[in-house]
Amino acid sequence: MSVMTMWTNMSIMKCLIIIFSLFATMSAWRDEVTYERTPLGDSVDVASMKILKESYQVAVDKNVIASPLGVLTLLAMYSAGAEGENREEILSLVGTPEYKQLEDNYGNLTERFTAMDDSYLVLANKIYVSNKYTLKETFSDVASRSYKSVVETVNFAEKKKTAAQINEWAAEKTKGHISSPISEDTIDAGAALAMFNVIFFQGHWHVPFDAKETEEKDFFVDETTTVKKPMMKLRRALFYHEDYDLGARMVELPYKETGFRMVIVLPDEKNGLPAVVEKLAQRGILEDVFNLSPSRQKIEFEMPKFDIKSKHNLNAILPKVGVSHMFTRGAGGVVRETAVRVASAFQQAFVKVDEEGATAGAFTGLIKVPLSTRYKPPPPIEFKVDHPFMFAILHEDIVLFTGTYTH
Repeated sequence: MSVMTMWTNMSIMKCLIIIFSLFATMSAWRDEVTYERTPLGDSVDVASMKILKESYQVAVDKNVIASPLGVLTLLAMYSAGAEGENREEILSLVGTPEYKQLEDNYGNLTERFTAMDDSYLVLANKIYVSNKYTLKETFSDVASRSYKSVVETVNFAEKKKTAAQINEWAAEKTKGHISSPISEDTIDAGAALAMFNVIFFQGHWHVPFDAKETEEKDFFVDETTTVKKPMMKLRRALFYHEDYDLGARMVELPYKETGFRMVIVLPDEKNGLPAVVEKLAQRGILEDVFNLSPSRQKIEFEMPKFDIKSKHNLNAILPKVGVSHMFTRGAGGVVRETAVRVASAFQQAFVKVDEEGATAGAFTGLIKVPLSTRYKPPPPIEFKVDHPFMFAILHEDIVLFTGTYTH
């Protein structure tokens, strides 16, 4: 869930961006689907990896989950009311030369994701505007038309009531999984408006991991320190890739829901995660994702169950990726009465991965090779995710969520 609260230039205000995302279960096989790589996917990719790098570097706890797409969507919506350097910085981050293309791109993404089955994906935007201010028509039109945002008028001075309204909306959109993300202390009585984004995703494996095979095993926090983690097991032919320059191997774990997949990036070295994150921030992850190909042998795959909660101070992160003016300079195209600025922003996200899945589905997309009576299958590839790694969740070529797991 994401909240952006904007004030007048004369006011001290608190602005929040909170993005809650929930993941549960995974699938373990891909249909024979060919994904198309697009310029929009590339721009989201690079911006996402930059945000992940900065989130990872400033985090005390290196278990990190982030939804860069949620941040980028709100920045795109905010830019509808911003001009000059405010807008130029956002365009630069997303790699888009002009504003109209930015609106088209993120408007189309919003259209795509809001049209999906809400049993597994919910994306929603909402603007709460103070009863003391009025949205400019152009900003309001773009927010509702391109970003499907609902606008509601509130009295921010009634902090308890406003917090309850926001929490009710969050609970509805996340099916009760996130019921009280906002406290009345979060609400600033002088706020002009608050922009919210909620992303909720629950995917299922085609072939769930067998919980009976999960067992406690060593996970290397560093080269010499280990902790016990519940390791899930799977023996399948998976989409697989080795990148010697990156210093990592990766596999794809598709969801049953069409087009969704998780990519696990395992550094070759036990202490190699920082270098991998740094390199991906420079070039993105899609080049490797589109180099994934069917393994001709089964993979002995092991991965820990994990549950990560993160809070990110976007005031510290966004300037490091080139977006800073919105915190200091007013945008005149948001409300009629005055220019507004973003005072503070943060993101909160949650991810859970375990063995669970939907009812065992069709074991589709099997990779088939000719066999003869003398054929002997090659030995399986061992892929043990037993040290710090990175992961990304995509829909086709769009990075939705990304994170790191270290302990």
